Amino acid sequence: MAAPLSWLSTCKASQLKLIANATGINSSGTKSILTARLHHELQRNRLVLPENGTVKEQSSQNIISIDMGIRNLAYCRFTLPNNSISARKPVVPTIQEWTRIAIASKNAPDPATDSASKEAFDPATYAAHAHELITSLLPSAPTHILIERQRFRSMGGKAVQEWTLRVNMFEAMIYAVLQTYVARGLWAGAVHPVAPGKVVKFWLGNGPDSDDRTGGASKSARTKTAKVKLVASWLQQGAPVRLKGTAVSMGLSFLERRGGGKQKDRKEAATATQIGAGTARAETGKLDDLADCMLQGMAWIRWEENRRAILSHGIAAMETLKS
Repeated sequence: MAAPLSWLSTCKASQLKLIANATGINSSGTKSILTARLHHELQRNRLVLPENGTVKEQSSQNIISIDMGIRNLAYCRFTLPNNSISARKPVVPTIQEWTRIAIASKNAPDPATDSASKEAFDPATYAAHAHELITSLLPSAPTHILIERQRFRSMGGKAVQEWTLRVNMFEAMIYAVLQTYVARGLWAGAVHPVAPGKVVKFWLGNGPDSDDRTGGASKSARTKTAKVKLVASWLQQGAPVRLKGTAVSMGLSFLERRGGGKQKDRKEAATATQIGAGTARAETGKLDDLADCMLQGMAWIRWEENRRAILSHGIAAMETLKS
């Protein structure tokens, strides 16, 4: 009897990269290295959780996806029906919460001196921020928390910006707080880092469409625009996600803001039956952060579906990998 996934050794390098992209697995390295990595990672179930010394997949999933930031941290919470992730057909998650929060904000000017005091940037302050964030998220009993993986340099530059250091420190403290909760038996979920580059490649391929009307904008700006556009199309179509609870008002606000201020677009967005009517609007802030946390969560879910399809159907699954 052939070993599981033994057919990977017969695949071309391009096919291996396609599988890696469809399942959120690192696609770098030589063909032999990538084959070995896929053989290992494809057999790893992301949904299992430790329970009484063993691992067990929960019947229902409650997933929080966090787009990291200090001024603009965004997250959304997905719920999935019992045993809904499978190799057969894409699941339609329900987003129960979708919001953006400011972990720290600019200090207001002192009336006496007409100048703002320097913003606190020290381990004690950011530890308190991390603890406050996690204690606000855990009452919803998430089974999995996805955290956008931070980088140390932006755009390949040599310098490491101070703001990058702040977000990296905050990211590390979030992991520390969550690990403490797990170790003390106060939370039984799992934390998963997600590389933003893998999410972008999964949804946009090698980059945004060349016909996007963004003038001479940089690739980074065009990518942000494309991501916001994709999420807006999902909201207008009512697929592949559903909004419920407080996420409904955010969806309406997202579409209104995406309308670019045109009265006709705002009216059409406000009456979109796929989301709901007569609902109060939420404060959106930056749309790209809100889009990022939704795309990250949806990519992670699709990666697991594709992983199961490959395990069930082998190389034949490559024709029907979901995106």
